[in-house]
Amino acid sequence: MSTNGAVPATNGQRKPADLEEGLEDVLEALRQAAKQAHLRAYQTGTGVVVHRDGAVRVIAPDPAMYEDLIPAPFVEQPLNLAH
Repeated sequence: MSTNGAVPATNGQRKPADLEEGLEDVLEALRQAAKQAHLRAYQTGTGVVVHRDGAVRVIAPDPAMYEDLIPAPFVEQPLNLAH
């Protein structure tokens, strides 16, 4: 059995369902990496390096990419000290 948990098919290759599941995991990892890249670029005042239209470009970080990674602003709530 392989170390990544994929179940080999009878001919020694992975089953299509295993490949599809693996691809979904890879795509999710790429999305998370992109979100982290945009957040780090925002935090450091730099750009995000991307490959678009056959060229490498530096773009401004997109807040929509990282907004869910930043905690909501702290809102002070009154203390209820009554027991």
